[in-house]
Amino acid sequence: MVKQKIKWLLFHEPVELFIRTAKDFQVHLNELTNSKYEIEILTIADYQDKYLDGMICDPFTELKEGRVQVSQIYADSFEHATDFFALSMPYLFESHDHAARVFEGDVGKKLFDHLYERTGVRGLAYTYSGGYRCTASNTPINNVEDFCGKTFQRSTNPILASMIDLMKAKKVSNIGSEKVEADIIQTTYPRYHADASSLQKYVADTRHSMYLTTILLNDDFMSSLSAEDKAHFSEAALRASRKERVQSVADGEKIKNSKETQEELGIQEVIMWSDDEVAKLQTLLSPLYKQYENFFSFDVLNQIKKLKN
Repeated sequence: MVKQKIKWLLFHEPVELFIRTAKDFQVHLNELTNSKYEIEILTIADYQDKYLDGMICDPFTELKEGRVQVSQIYADSFEHATDFFALSMPYLFESHDHAARVFEGDVGKKLFDHLYERTGVRGLAYTYSGGYRCTASNTPINNVEDFCGKTFQRSTNPILASMIDLMKAKKVSNIGSEKVEADIIQTTYPRYHADASSLQKYVADTRHSMYLTTILLNDDFMSSLSAEDKAHFSEAALRASRKERVQSVADGEKIKNSKETQEELGIQEVIMWSDDEVAKLQTLLSPLYKQYENFFSFDVLNQIKKLKN
């Protein structure tokens, strides 16, 4: 049997955080389809060199127009599917189990329907880009007051930008040596080495929102599949996403709790915030729920809240 070849484009860095999901997806798809498909996993640089003679491309466009069949993309990067910004709201998810109920239930499906309506791209599953966000900074952030007057990495996500305003901090531009210019960046433990500069060596365990990605499929390719294989692709994505979320959490816990691992990454100190300090930040950021209550196309925030234990 001749295998059908498809391309999986790694949209983001760090590559090692995303490539394992692609590889796990391949394993599960092989099991479900008797190895009917062969997946070529490509970084953006590899794809541009191999298929575009080095020309710069927009990865989402490559996916949408079918030159790439599968990709894994940040959930807050869909500028035309603004309902996804809801997933960045502060302290939205009370636990990883709560997040899974959202992703794998009606809310997750509604968000993917919204994405398809706005972009024509199909969503298969939700994954982490490290899970809960923390901050990395060039001086210790021990409490909410320490954010005041500091500069943050600017975000195109309006929710994250509004958070920075409520913290009474400032934003720096998205160009040039931004990592060095910003006093603080928002990251996750598994992403720290890719996001932070050598100056941002203090990590505060704020847990203020989730850093999420999505596994996406080109619509024409999805339509070309048999009903059975459509189900296989969805199942393979679900299995890979569940494993990746568990791995991201484990990676984060290892960094958080291992001084040796912190030293290897260049982290000078992980500052564990008390529940009281986290509650203060949650209170400070709570006005965003009123500010954005009419921003989304459906009552996504209330529906997510109802799924809490």
